[in-house]
Amino acid sequence: MKRLVVVIVIMFLIFCCGCSSDMAENTIARFEGGNITKEDLAAHYKKLKMESRYRNNPEQLTPEFVFDHALNMEMIIAKGLNEKLHLDPWIRQEIHGFMSDLFLKVMQNRLVPKIDKENISEEEIKRFYKEHKENYLKKALYGIKMVKIDDKENAESVVSNIKEGRVTFEDAAKRYSTDKKSGSKGGFIGIRSLDKFRGNWRPAIKNLKLNKVSDPAKIDDDYYIFKLTQKTEPYQSS
Repeated sequence: MKRLVVVIVIMFLIFCCGCSSDMAENTIARFEGGNITKEDLAAHYKKLKMESRYRNNPEQLTPEFVFDHALNMEMIIAKGLNEKLHLDPWIRQEIHGFMSDLFLKVMQNRLVPKIDKENISEEEIKRFYKEHKENYLKKALYGIKMVKIDDKENAESVVSNIKEGRVTFEDAAKRYSTDKKSGSKGGFIGIRSLDKFRGNWRPAIKNLKLNKVSDPAKIDDDYYIFKLTQKTEPYQSS
């Protein structure tokens, strides 16, 4: 019965946000490190509605689900703040990167001047294109798998076993790679342009042949075996 009352209250607050402005208390739930208000729930509901999985299945967005989603998120953030994770330089740059993108979206009408497109000539457009062709270049994308080993002799042995068919590249990554994250995925580290890979990996990746296994490349104190699984060619838009 108590759970039903909570659900009804939450439903009222989400779908009728603002209707009870005369309420003295705005907090829906309190937890260690923070609280959740009706405005928080309304914002969470609005954000979730925009996601495709809920946009196509709106029945999943029950008031109880929205409340649990908001509460879990806020409690995780509160715990992270309490442990001072936001002071870690790596985490700070991730947070600030997201914040700057979000703030730009909110403020772009004030920050980006309006352009009078009607008064831009075709010659001006062509000149701008020629001066900024790199902005219209879709870079080549590399799909890469990797095995990381801390000993040269072991790395050479793994390469030999892969090339002679005694083990697949994917199984070698799972068995021998000291990078457990990529190893659990068969060595897969992503599909991206060359400049998005680590700088000291690029020379080894740049000249890989499709589906060929590289010799061990010494990078820092480890040996890396790379395999190019797919590649798209660069494309210059006209």
